Amino acid sequence: MNLFLETAYKYIAWFVEKLIGNCAALVMFLATGLAIVEIFRRYILGVTFEWGQDAVSYFMISALFLYFCVTQYKRSHLAMRAAVDALNKKGFIRITKSIRILTSILTIYIGANFAMWGIPIVERSAMMGRKSQSLILDIWPFQVCLVIGFGLMTVVGIFQLYQDIQSLRGKEVFKWAPKEEEIDI
Repeated sequence: MNLFLETAYKYIAWFVEKLIGNCAALVMFLATGLAIVEIFRRYILGVTFEWGQDAVSYFMISALFLYFCVTQYKRSHLAMRAAVDALNKKGFIRITKSIRILTSILTIYIGANFAMWGIPIVERSAMMGRKSQSLILDIWPFQVCLVIGFGLMTVVGIFQLYQDIQSLRGKEVFKWAPKEEEIDI
């Protein structure tokens, strides 16, 4: 069972980090390029694409949506660690590991709900032909990015929950996977 989970998580991690992460970065790069072109067209040439501002906004937001799962995989999400660090210093390691498990459960719950609620919204937007403000871009592809981002974040959260539970039990699984990305600001 552990070998199956290990292999499955490695494939998912590769898909999330390499494929989704790089696609999100490419979309962000291209949207930034389009923004620069639009700035040049507006202020130098005095003309713009009707859809330019919508495209830049929606593509950047879509890249951010897709990157949700990458951030979850790397465990580099925003965390308020003051209380956890204080508990660790006092020696309450099991309590902090339990808090981590609760956090993973909450991540799974929220991500799964957003993904499940998002599917009918995407279907309805596509059926109704909902458009962006410029009335050129369909909204549903951007909503699909949100659903994919939350759905993959949920899948990653399930593996991290298993990792956290095993850590509380004193066992180490997914030794190659990120445990916590320490970002000091």
